[in-house]
Amino acid sequence: MTRAAQETQLETCESEHLQHDASIYASVQRQLTPYLTVHRILPQRAIRMIGPWCFLDHFGPVAPANYRQFDVPPHPHIGLQTITWLLSGQLLHQDSLGYEQPLRGGQLNLMTAGRGITHAEVADHDPNQPLHGLQLWRALPPEHEQTEPRFDHYQQVPKFSLGDCTATLICGTYATEQRRWNSPALSFSPSLAMLLNTPRTTAVELHLERDFEYGIYVVGGQIETLDKTIRAHQLLSLGSNHHHLILELGADTEVLLLGGEAFEQPVKMWWNFVSASQQRVEQAQKDWDAGHERFGRVAHYQTKKGN
Repeated sequence: MTRAAQETQLETCESEHLQHDASIYASVQRQLTPYLTVHRILPQRAIRMIGPWCFLDHFGPVAPANYRQFDVPPHPHIGLQTITWLLSGQLLHQDSLGYEQPLRGGQLNLMTAGRGITHAEVADHDPNQPLHGLQLWRALPPEHEQTEPRFDHYQQVPKFSLGDCTATLICGTYATEQRRWNSPALSFSPSLAMLLNTPRTTAVELHLERDFEYGIYVVGGQIETLDKTIRAHQLLSLGSNHHHLILELGADTEVLLLGGEAFEQPVKMWWNFVSASQQRVEQAQKDWDAGHERFGRVAHYQTKKGN
């Protein structure tokens, strides 16, 4: 997706790899379109980045009648991967590489912007489920920022049981003492994005990597850990140097576990552009304004009537 027009100030997103004390952060509401308000978890003033993850939006649920005209028009990206995951509903991805990919719940759209790409997201056909999902941005390491843009769609990712929880491994690798699971999603740096949900009150032990920074976002329900209670739309930032964590989940709870190796240097974010180089970000904005061919054109995009 895209950030709002007023969010075009240059931001510095820096890892919290020196943090070891768990901290709770509330999400911030942002009006993305007339039809869609999102909960913005990353970045915000108090916390900018978790490992390579520099952006996290939680959108919906929005009733079908209210997102039939959903329309995020063509916009550019550089230096990142966008990960779109629907909990319910349906969207259509269109991009300047020529891809037109419907997305349903349980499927993964992953776009690698690299040196530059343009995409749009619109409601697909006649939706019959509420629109509810997550979009994440994962900054590319400096040595991969200029990679060729690409788009990947995954019909399914690993799903398995952790005690009474169902785990869905969107990106990365998760391992216990008995087994290891690997997501097929393309990655350029060590990182993890995994959903946990349970219909009943339960506790689960999470196995963590000491070199990863971690955060846990509560999509719905409530969790308790480290003598803290974290509720819906809140993020628990754990920092690094954790090997395991006992998580107590309330009934009908869903959480997103994010993790990854801290970036050695901050990244710059301007609108939809991400890079370790401020000059590269500023050049991308100039190129977009000038209609540079690096971003291409979304040939089949048609605006929704009424927008």
